Amino acid sequence: MPFAPCFSVKDTAASIAFYKTLGFDVDSSTAQPGDDIHMLLYKGEFLGMIYANSDLKTFLPALKDTPVGFAGMFYMGVDDLEGVRDGIAQHTEIVKDISGDHTGQRMFYFRDIDGYVIGVNEKAALEASELGKYA
Repeated sequence: MPFAPCFSVKDTAASIAFYKTLGFDVDSSTAQPGDDIHMLLYKGEFLGMIYANSDLKTFLPALKDTPVGFAGMFYMGVDDLEGVRDGIAQHTEIVKDISGDHTGQRMFYFRDIDGYVIGVNEKAALEASELGKYA
């Protein structure tokens, strides 16, 4: 199984609403009082989890002094880069617009309401690039 990110968030309801406005889906069937965790999906593909910061720190006390946020970024691949970018830009900050890299990929980055940066790249270009072996 690949790494599965777990986003520690201030307010799961706000994060769920935010991601839904961007076209994501959320499966809350595993959420329970004291374990406010939700599965984040895009076009049916699992991307990670959204977990209430207060519940996460109870579940894993080693994180009790860790603030919400992350120094890095997470990536997701999509089929329609421009369309996804245009839809997301209507609802949140694009921190780096569409650009290419040395492998032939194009990508952009946006910030969510808890400060996480999400990179979005073209799935087909990633698979065809030298990095495709990791896709």
